[in-house]
Amino acid sequence: MEFQKEVEILVPREKVWNFIWDVDRFIACVPGCKEAKTVEAGKKYSATMVEKVGPFKVEFPTTIEVLEREELVHIKARASGADNKIGSRMKIDLDVNLREQDNATILGFTATVDILGKLAALGHGIIKRKADQVLDEFALAVKKRLEENS
Repeated sequence: MEFQKEVEILVPREKVWNFIWDVDRFIACVPGCKEAKTVEAGKKYSATMVEKVGPFKVEFPTTIEVLEREELVHIKARASGADNKIGSRMKIDLDVNLREQDNATILGFTATVDILGKLAALGHGIIKRKADQVLDEFALAVKKRLEENS
């Protein structure tokens, strides 16, 4: 499944970029993220994602690896994890792009999500609705956090 989202944030691109790399502030905007920590700054992070999807409450200990990074422009990352209690695995390939437009920054996300196991049995529709909801909540939280502190 692929998801795309763009959000206009009324702050300079450099401020958005710095926010993305401030793990504690950034992760506070991610719905369902229980904890996150830096394993190797700019390269590897870990997080625990907790979410209710259909009848399942999933908890994915997740590893996030930064695969590419172009200062102020682009980040490519991969997140993967498994919930052994419900027998499900997930992998997310994430492209994050920043571009300036007038006096704002356009923050764009493209996420390719692969889910295997019992969670996948829920079906594409339920998972897609939940992922869309999480992405919308995340984008609004980032926008709010950055704009209120500008």
